[in-house]
Amino acid sequence: MLLRAEGLYKAFDNITVLNDITFHVNPGEVVSIVGKSGAGKTTVLRCITGLEKCDKGIIEINGKYICSMENNTMKRASKQQLYEVRKDLGMVFQNYHLFPHLTVAENVTLALTEVYKMPKAEALQKAKAILTQLDMGDKLDQKPFSLSGGQKQRVAIARSCVTNPKLLCFDEPTAALDSALVLDIIKIIRNLAKEGMGILIISHDEKFVRDVSDRILFMVSGKITEELTAAEYAKRIRD
Repeated sequence: MLLRAEGLYKAFDNITVLNDITFHVNPGEVVSIVGKSGAGKTTVLRCITGLEKCDKGIIEINGKYICSMENNTMKRASKQQLYEVRKDLGMVFQNYHLFPHLTVAENVTLALTEVYKMPKAEALQKAKAILTQLDMGDKLDQKPFSLSGGQKQRVAIARSCVTNPKLLCFDEPTAALDSALVLDIIKIIRNLAKEGMGILIISHDEKFVRDVSDRILFMVSGKITEELTAAEYAKRIRD
């Protein structure tokens, strides 16, 4: 098991937004969480990635804990432990979060050179390799403003994948893409899963998650109300 989330609770201003959320992601598996706006799915993602602290529960990624329960008391990872967890974690944001003043190559190499202290020449070689795989090898010197939405998405994926994470999380990956580009993103995600990467997707696009996912979790008002395989979901739609 690559990701284990068990009994997650979270409240804001005494309003419960996560209510006993439990699920897992295996290596090479694509799991999607779907639900209407306000269902709590983005809060789940923020807790998994350490951007938000859950009030109660267990989050374990590749055998390392972000938080756990001991004697009914929350135990959270230290700053150093969280740093180690995040080495196994990649995040592709809905709005890409590319640095506008940096080139494509600089956006992709930034974490390698600044966080992992990799020599620039080695980092650039890695960036070129992954951008070429994503059909972006000819865009190294361009800046984000000159790219289409689909191209920005590919750069964001390359930036997250260049550090070789075990788990890659997507927040609404098709929100700004047309149907042709959605097919490209499906292909990219499935190929990453084939290489053994675990994928967690947050989306409101049920057609997309049906086509890309191995399992689909449905969220309503802070709870996971149902879990279906892609085949089960497709059968339900046909019936």
